[in-house]
Amino acid sequence: MWSSYSARHAAQLIGLPESAVRSCVRAGLIGVGGAGASGEPGAAPELPLRLTFRDLSALRALKSLVAAGVPLARARRELADIARRLPAGTSLAELPLEARDGHIWIRGESAPLAGQLPLPFSPVPPPPAGELRDLPARPVEPPAPAPALTADDWFERALALEESDPPAAIDAYRRSLRLRPDCVEAWINLGRLHAEGGEPDAATECFSTAVKLDPADATAVYNLGVVAQDAGREQDAIYLYGRALELDPGLAEAHYNLATLFDQSGDSRAAIRHINEYRKLTK
Repeated sequence: MWSSYSARHAAQLIGLPESAVRSCVRAGLIGVGGAGASGEPGAAPELPLRLTFRDLSALRALKSLVAAGVPLARARRELADIARRLPAGTSLAELPLEARDGHIWIRGESAPLAGQLPLPFSPVPPPPAGELRDLPARPVEPPAPAPALTADDWFERALALEESDPPAAIDAYRRSLRLRPDCVEAWINLGRLHAEGGEPDAATECFSTAVKLDPADATAVYNLGVVAQDAGREQDAIYLYGRALELDPGLAEAHYNLATLFDQSGDSRAAIRHINEYRKLTK
């Protein structure tokens, strides 16, 4: 029976993208004792990374919350905030978590675990006593036509919708791109939403379009590397991460992902070099 798991093995068992598992490690949700190498949530983990059965249980909890309607990015952030407040030795998997209104709650509690409390509705006052009367007739003026939304308007709307309604955000990014198809940032954001939604082919198309529009955009190249790594194309991922670092030497996430790839291939010297670069950049 397995007693420890790599990020890839854990991703395959739980049914999450490997990139989502790695981001949970960096956020301090899982890892040795739910923390990184220093013992603090969010610290860079030691290599080789090995996850426990308790970590798998926490990942299952994350997946169930996402399936219940909590966007992945929000679930990861709210769970990381919860993990920081848990007593030592306590796992997220031990909490009776549930999704409500797009946020994470403890079952039976009257307030969400993270974020703002929902605004209370004001009670509707009872109708006044006495005789009811009609409103005086007034001329009705036709509403003024609403101005058409611009590409920037749709882009800003998409940004605002990313956490609360990813499908609506995807639609808004597409509308923005119909009006301005050369917007690299919109292609990258659209690709990220497709990747988080489990649509790697659509994500690859978006990131590839962004690279065609701007070959020097390190983020688009890096994201292509993430999709390649999730698909098991390690050599493609190594090349793309290296290219992203040529374009932006400060891209810490590329160093971290290269460290995991070299660790899995048995190249410990390269893995240590990249995890040290990651630590320098994230101090």
